[in-house]
Amino acid sequence: MEKQTYEKLAYYTIKEKILTGKLRVGERITESIIAEELKISRTPVRKALAILEKENLIEVRANRGAVVIESSMSVNRFVELLEIIEILVKQTLVKMENKRIKIDVEEFERKIKQLKKLYQDGSEESFIIALFDYLFEFIRLMGNHYANRLIQLIENDFDLKAQKEIKIIPYLLAEKTVQCLERTLEHIRDYNFAAAREEVEQIMNQYIVQTFR
Repeated sequence: MEKQTYEKLAYYTIKEKILTGKLRVGERITESIIAEELKISRTPVRKALAILEKENLIEVRANRGAVVIESSMSVNRFVELLEIIEILVKQTLVKMENKRIKIDVEEFERKIKQLKKLYQDGSEESFIIALFDYLFEFIRLMGNHYANRLIQLIENDFDLKAQKEIKIIPYLLAEKTVQCLERTLEHIRDYNFAAAREEVEQIMNQYIVQTFR
């Protein structure tokens, strides 16, 4: 396994422990324990911790090492997550086009109808949960373990750390999001993947604009 892959493994493992509460605020993260658990050296663990510190999930303190800290999601961090989601969705579309991956159109249409109903009923929290479920099921089509894990971490990060003004953004754009999903599905049905990717880019741009209003 390449060093970069070891770093990713350490990064995702530690981040998952933090976001799921297995590592609590104030708890120390010991490099040697993580390295032993993953059967890797301490170097990739150290590099993973450096990334997590930049994401404000941990803090490296003198005489204590890496410690989990209380943090909230910044606007810039939310934009970063949007960009990651955009990349994952676009990569899924590319793979669908190149590998001729079949999609259960009826199942995704059902999910879109559910999203529309939740929006019309004013179910803000349920809409956001259903939207992440849609994204997760769609990105699963790429067949990439890391991509699946990443979208789950993004959902946990958003759920636990996003403040109210950020958390409400998907619901504020619910109608446009549903329309985008409908058009994207139509493009996929017509094998027009370039148009599908353009739809994704446009809705993500609207999310970013809404974030800075």
